[in-house]
Amino acid sequence: MTDRMPDPDARLYSCRNFQTTMPLPRWTSLGRWRRERLRIRRHLRLCAGLNAETAAFKARGRIVNLFEHEGVVVENLCIETLPGLYLVGNLYRPAGAKGRLPLILHPHGHGMNSRTLPLSFASVPHRALNTALLGFASFAYSMIGYDDDTRQLPHRGALLTGPHKQVANTLGLSLFGLQLNNSIKALDYLLSRRDIDPRRVGCTGESGGGTQTYFLAALDDRVQVAAPAVMLSGHFQGGCECENAPALHLRYSNLHYAALIAPRPLLLLGCTGDWTHHQEDRELPALRNLYELYGREEAVDGFYQDDKHNYNQASREAVYAWMVRWLRHRGRGGDQPQESARSVPERSQLLVFDGPIPPYKGAIRSVKPLISTWRKLHARPGDPDDVADALQLDWPARADILIRNQPPRYEYRVGREKLHAIEFGRFSQDSSIRCRFLVPSRRGSRTILLLRSYADATAWDRFTTRMQPELRRLADTGCGILVPRLFGQSGADEVATFREHYHRYLATTYDRTEHQHQLDDIVTTVRMAQVEMGINPASITIVAGADLGLLALAAWSFLRARTAVGPLVGDLGDADLRAPATWVRRAYLPLVLGTGGVAALARLAGDGGNGRLSGVRATDRASMPKGLRVVAARSPFTRLLETAAENWL
Repeated sequence: MTDRMPDPDARLYSCRNFQTTMPLPRWTSLGRWRRERLRIRRHLRLCAGLNAETAAFKARGRIVNLFEHEGVVVENLCIETLPGLYLVGNLYRPAGAKGRLPLILHPHGHGMNSRTLPLSFASVPHRALNTALLGFASFAYSMIGYDDDTRQLPHRGALLTGPHKQVANTLGLSLFGLQLNNSIKALDYLLSRRDIDPRRVGCTGESGGGTQTYFLAALDDRVQVAAPAVMLSGHFQGGCECENAPALHLRYSNLHYAALIAPRPLLLLGCTGDWTHHQEDRELPALRNLYELYGREEAVDGFYQDDKHNYNQASREAVYAWMVRWLRHRGRGGDQPQESARSVPERSQLLVFDGPIPPYKGAIRSVKPLISTWRKLHARPGDPDDVADALQLDWPARADILIRNQPPRYEYRVGREKLHAIEFGRFSQDSSIRCRFLVPSRRGSRTILLLRSYADATAWDRFTTRMQPELRRLADTGCGILVPRLFGQSGADEVATFREHYHRYLATTYDRTEHQHQLDDIVTTVRMAQVEMGINPASITIVAGADLGLLALAAWSFLRARTAVGPLVGDLGDADLRAPATWVRRAYLPLVLGTGGVAALARLAGDGGNGRLSGVRATDRASMPKGLRVVAARSPFTRLLETAAENWL
């Protein structure tokens, strides 16, 4: 085997997953944390796909059946949480209770029929029955697809994996978001009832139910007390589709999200026999540091066992005491309840329906109608900050620009007979971008940023080293030229390996797509030109052919929001921008359609921009950013360059 020089871009080798160890958060001051807290919570809501339209949907609850068992009344409930999507569960409450009861939610983990069967490692019926006997209303509800009466959608292979994966990613549609919405809507319905006290709400679940517990409490302040069991870890983020969502862990770990619960009471349950093994020396001390900043050290604690992954009787009794302390005694200690020996209801009694799908008109039965419903709920453009967050972009600090290799400045400031080469990136990303350039011959002259696709590094070299006639014409007018080779355009073996990876299981939760990296490269190139070459972003015209036109529109919209970038001249290739498949192929940017697609980019760009887009369908014209002149006719790349020169030089 012949040794060869590998592609130098470190991003090609950075492939993370749900078992990647993530650094523990550091909380240095309460003021700084409160600012960061707002950003993290907003990001969580975005990743889950929850917006004003999903929030506006009113949960509709039905009592399908009611029976009494061992001094507890059990209501079999069905709650419509989104149009045609239903949550089923059992509400246990003490018989003969008067007044408003404190409420405990009981999501469960990845054990089939967990809601209706006492399993060996965990028993939802036991903890729901026993908390009811302690004077609580207790709602046990099913994961999607995890019982015989809740099979509207498969739990795995439906959204973040399977044939709809990429479309669901662009729409921000995930099982994670649907289950989080289920929990929120369950609260909406239950807290609207006169027998539930909205000021006293707790939540506890094991494993995947622990994931649901801390994410619900992180996002919904109505949950006053949380007790996630055998889940929270700095080195394991959850390996199921329902614990992952696009962009969820690009920056933040589950510990960051669980920290959003502070300073509300939080009990962590862990054991030696799973990924919570280090709870006592890592996760719990980290959270205690945060609670100390609030002056609420007593509100966070742990229960740790030398045992396997479980939510056994000892764990449940620790939670009973925690819930009684905080929801009934306002934080004062005291009761140490023991689990009752009373029997739990039969499974046949707890099943809400005889069949897998609620017998209601319009009930969703497959992924396709769900996607249609989701798109309607996400048609309006989102807030500009959410759109920028969805693009996963930031405007680099001056000190973040990394120059790896370039000619001396004196050489490129006087030499205009060829395009000079520079290699640059960001210190924060360890990125490596190649670019050939000419700086403008005089201050204030225009610089053209050319965006094209290249089969490999040789094709890029061929275009940039011989000064193509169209580039020579630009140079002769005194115009500056930037021709970057974006991420993935080197044609190296490492690129193929990266592409194979980011189509794998849950990849978009932990890593950026190729198009996200390219989008970042465009922004970094503009910033590098400003920092290193003294080129004002307002003097830069972005020119992009049809292969990169949509990506260039996204980058230009972001740059318009962050700096006074110049015009955009591009071609969109007559692509249907309403079709998710178009975005998957041309601008695979997870969450982008969940924030409104092109209309959202227009809102991000704001007013005052200018430029020309060709190859725009009539159905997409009204959605384009203001200031852009749009035409239906296609334009080849040479014509785009002519347009840029004619109108803005």
